[in-house]
Amino acid sequence: MALTLVTHSNASPALFGALAASVAHMDDALLMHCAVAFRPEHGADTVQMVAAAGALVPSGLLWYERLTANNVLPVSSVDQIVEMATQRAVVVPWHPEYQNAALRAELLDKADRAGVAVVHLQGRRLQDRWVLQTAQQQPSQYGTWTRDAFGRWGRSQDGLQSPLGTPTLTVVLIGTQSDQTDIYPATLAALGDAAQATQIDLRVRFVAPQHLQPSELAEAAGIVLPGGSDMRNVPGQIEAARHGLRTMTPTLGLCLGMQSMTTALAQSCPGLEQVNMAEAAPDAPSKSFTPMAGTPGLPTHRLGSHTLSFANSALERQFGEHREIRCNHRFMLDPALIEPLRIVGLEITATDLSGHIIDAIDWPQHPFYKGMQGHPELGSRSDNAHPLIEAFLLSALAKDSMRRQVAGP
Repeated sequence: MALTLVTHSNASPALFGALAASVAHMDDALLMHCAVAFRPEHGADTVQMVAAAGALVPSGLLWYERLTANNVLPVSSVDQIVEMATQRAVVVPWHPEYQNAALRAELLDKADRAGVAVVHLQGRRLQDRWVLQTAQQQPSQYGTWTRDAFGRWGRSQDGLQSPLGTPTLTVVLIGTQSDQTDIYPATLAALGDAAQATQIDLRVRFVAPQHLQPSELAEAAGIVLPGGSDMRNVPGQIEAARHGLRTMTPTLGLCLGMQSMTTALAQSCPGLEQVNMAEAAPDAPSKSFTPMAGTPGLPTHRLGSHTLSFANSALERQFGEHREIRCNHRFMLDPALIEPLRIVGLEITATDLSGHIIDAIDWPQHPFYKGMQGHPELGSRSDNAHPLIEAFLLSALAKDSMRRQVAGP
């Protein structure tokens, strides 16, 4: 068999492995990857793509799963890659700045000694498109690849674009544009999938959580609170969630965002005004989300694909084939807060199979105030949007239509 090494020296961690994923897709090959070290200035979420098997991998490997419908593997050793390449076609992404040259030399040496032929391909950028060239700098057979308005990766001839001639809707995503397009691309891509499924001409406005001003949310038809590992974003997320509560603006929370929106609702409960997340505010007098560590039967770190247990069969039908969710968290809703939150109307719509970890919440008094502890965006595809994100856009569209009717011509 053969090993294809795809060298792509792009500056965006969100595209690490994208061209290699394209090759794997077209050649029906297995993508494997070595350790990668991104630059500190890229921030905390460069390696936040959750593999189903229970590992964090470079966020750009999302494109392999979206293109091939195969699960991305954890980091592999050189020996594992070479051994697999003796059995079937394997593709390996390589970035000369983020990966160790000695490791590349070892990979090539061991492949040669194992009798594995190595094909070298080099990624090249042409304005807003990318192509692959052979070692002789000749065009390859893999065509031209690009990204659409939602950062979704695909072949240029596939015509990636937002639907035209449909309702126009603007939602606010509480995150910087660079984080959502260049570091962790899954949330924006999932919004694009949902827009495509609902035939909404969606515009996403980015608001940096660490510098959030309430005026930036005034005209929002919907608010998205994304996941992430930077706790400095939490105060801005909580403030945005409070705005969603006050103004009845549809609000969607993903992982960290679900924790923030639940905390904002808890702060409205009598006696819980100072409650906050233990990870983000360790000195808070009471905690909304506390470590799972030490709870019998629960992991210290919940990582990988997990099955949801829904509150009723109607919800299970609504989620359809999206009954599993990728998880990456060490904190859970404190059981002591469940009853106070239920008193103000919070509904727990899904848990883990043990019933101890709250995986999804809803506040039915609101047009749409829903979140999930895991990462539904990782299960979304261009032809199979996640139902929770679709429902959010439809609710935001309904709010926007009502606002326009009240405003008049």
